[in-house]
Amino acid sequence: MNQTKTESSAPRATSRGNLVAWILCLVAAFVMWIYVMAVESPEHEQIFSHLPVELTGTETLSENELAVYSGYGTMIDVTLSGKKSVVSRLSERDIVVTADLKNITEGGRYNCKVTVDVPAGCKLAGMSQNTISVYVDQAMTVTVDLTERRENTNLPEGCYTGTVEFPVDKITVTGPRNVLVRVAGAQVTLDLADVTRTSTLNAPVTLVNSKGEEMQSPYIDYSPTTVSVTVPVYKSVTVPVRVGFRYGFLNSENTEITVTPATVEATGDPDVIDRASPLESIILDEKTEFENGRLTKTVPLSAAEGVTLSAAQAEVTAVIDSSIKTREFLIPGSNIVDTGAKEGVDYTWDRSAVPVTLMGPVDVLAKIDVDDITLVFDMSPYNDSNTGTIRVRADVSVDSLWRDQVFAVGTYEINVTFTD
Repeated sequence: MNQTKTESSAPRATSRGNLVAWILCLVAAFVMWIYVMAVESPEHEQIFSHLPVELTGTETLSENELAVYSGYGTMIDVTLSGKKSVVSRLSERDIVVTADLKNITEGGRYNCKVTVDVPAGCKLAGMSQNTISVYVDQAMTVTVDLTERRENTNLPEGCYTGTVEFPVDKITVTGPRNVLVRVAGAQVTLDLADVTRTSTLNAPVTLVNSKGEEMQSPYIDYSPTTVSVTVPVYKSVTVPVRVGFRYGFLNSENTEITVTPATVEATGDPDVIDRASPLESIILDEKTEFENGRLTKTVPLSAAEGVTLSAAQAEVTAVIDSSIKTREFLIPGSNIVDTGAKEGVDYTWDRSAVPVTLMGPVDVLAKIDVDDITLVFDMSPYNDSNTGTIRVRADVSVDSLWRDQVFAVGTYEINVTFTD
């Protein structure tokens, strides 16, 4: 019995061993199949996105004076197939995509075939596009005139803008011939909405066609694209031409004054115009400029700095009223006195009587006596180096009782002789 039992268990053990081996072989085969399918399958595909298309053959374009204006920077997607172990190791840098332009000989738009340099062990399975659009034209450079356009003017009353000086008067434009032939000029748009006084603006430059319409093209470059300009703002006002007298003895009440023109247009910066009178008064010298109570002269007009006038000069006529007369006095030598002499300066002066003419109201002149009048000459400018005889200006001094009512007409000089 025991012998029979031993012999029957051996086949069963062998059978179980064979089953395990068979299962292991099946698992190994399945793993191998998984490996082949996952790693070594020749059917693996991978998409490489945003690959730049390199343009070749551009040296031929240069020989024909052509340039590429669109087509650079085109991106496409490429699908490669092959063993995963090969394809998965690739990067975008390993794939070269090109479009050849060497057969282009004249300007225009072209659809150029895209070629992919496929790495070894791979096949091209697809592309997002088989061609790219390329725009080629003759390269040109032109210069056009720069003009201006103003908008949104919002100036205070009485103000206006003046001529704007631009840093350049021409704009240089480069681009394809077919586009440049439509460029008629360049224009600066000055937005004056916030301009109330002279202002500096950074203004854009635009290209325009023959109808004055703005032109925009991605193929055009021009310079400058902006300019910095000063927009002058002026204000004009009508101002009277005023006349005054140096010493204040005469005025509009005792002197008839006629000025031609009576008014002028003053133009300048609004702040200057508004701050004070833009026109300086004409000042007449009542002591020296009248002859027989009358004056006629042409006087240049003076304005504040930065102000221009519609007239450069005025004709002035002044006639003293009949209530104002002149009277001549013969001033004795005793009434000729010096002042301001320096120590050590010796001199003598002519003490001959000097005729002096005073002007003023008739009744006042009648009350004045020669003893009320003195001729005073100033010697302070002279020193001991002066020699010989000179004429020194003398001022007429009237007694304080009448000083504010009369004045001397003309100029007076005294002969002074220096002595050792």
